[in-house]
Amino acid sequence: MVTKLNLHKLMGTDEGYLAEIRVPERDRVVLTTAREKIRDTLRSAFRNWHHFVSRIELQDSLVVASATPRLPTPKFRIQGSFAYHTANDCQNPPDQQIDQDDGVYLPISFVTVNGRARPTIASSTYFRIVERALGPLCEAQGWRLNPGKAKNSCVRVEIDWRLHIDLPLYAIRDEAFEQLVEVAAVAKMAKASEIRDSRELDERIYRDLAAAEIILAHRSSGWIESDPRRLEKWFRAAIDLYGSQVRDLSRCFKGLRDARLDDGLSSICIMASVVRAIENLGGLDAGRLDLAIVSAAREIARLADQPVENPVFPGDAAKHLCLGWTPQYRKRVRSLFAEAADELEAAIDGTFHKTIALARARKAFGARVPEREDLIAAVGAVEMVRSTPAQRQPAALVPRTKSG
Repeated sequence: MVTKLNLHKLMGTDEGYLAEIRVPERDRVVLTTAREKIRDTLRSAFRNWHHFVSRIELQDSLVVASATPRLPTPKFRIQGSFAYHTANDCQNPPDQQIDQDDGVYLPISFVTVNGRARPTIASSTYFRIVERALGPLCEAQGWRLNPGKAKNSCVRVEIDWRLHIDLPLYAIRDEAFEQLVEVAAVAKMAKASEIRDSRELDERIYRDLAAAEIILAHRSSGWIESDPRRLEKWFRAAIDLYGSQVRDLSRCFKGLRDARLDDGLSSICIMASVVRAIENLGGLDAGRLDLAIVSAAREIARLADQPVENPVFPGDAAKHLCLGWTPQYRKRVRSLFAEAADELEAAIDGTFHKTIALARARKAFGARVPEREDLIAAVGAVEMVRSTPAQRQPAALVPRTKSG
């Protein structure tokens, strides 16, 4: 592409588009404060579970009754976009909100039932304890518990019209947890009791748990296999391989979706599409985010008619990230990315006028592209020559000469 203008800073993280859609600091503070109050409440609730559920409610009906268990205090771990550093400010609240996922991990005994490992407490009881404990807190704080229809895989606390915290509820096998506590303590030269009593799930323990030692509570399906580490590991590997541009492009296209598309395009689908586009293109210009956006968006548009594979479940068609997409919706996705690529490309190489270029960038990505012409640079003559692809030129005409 022959470029006339450079919009790298306009779209970037320092002062540009990615800076504009960053989660505001005031919202981060509100979320952190709320999260710690929720954690305190749940730690107390599990120590005193008998205030919230009965002995009969506590144990899974398929598990042979045992002595009344003592539930340990849960551990917590930030997950999702805040863990991947791809969180954006919400574009159109309350329909779109800033979502923070805080996983709740309960170390508890597992038993084998019908050949499958499961915790000794019922998944429905897990939800009950959490919701009955958080009900009074939400009422006191003016929050809403599970607004609308309750989610099958988590408990939601809506802080205000812009913010909510989702709490997926996990069980981890207590024997494995205790063994890893000792390993982590030796590695950190710390007391095992400090690691055992901390709020956060230790990084080494989280990383070293086997897949069979962590399962998720589900409202309708009981206990299900669901390991959040698989997606985290995949995304970290993509960044290690292709650089931080994977994260920047994911945030750009999430912002594009929020500005231009109603629903149906998940953040994981966008992340997977970005990585697939980079793989197909063999890499992007690391020094020009604007050019990388154009190339990746055009490739994603080209691939819009193909299935979007779930990177956590490669080869499993039932887990594709585009399930339920109609031909009409695929056309909308294709148009979303193709039009963004066209507008931004026209801003980069279709004009020398910064005012026109800025208007085209805002047409592509919306009003959150800052009205800052000073963030657009004219491309120098040397760079223009370097950006011009080599072309075969016709052989020079040799004039006829006459001797004598």
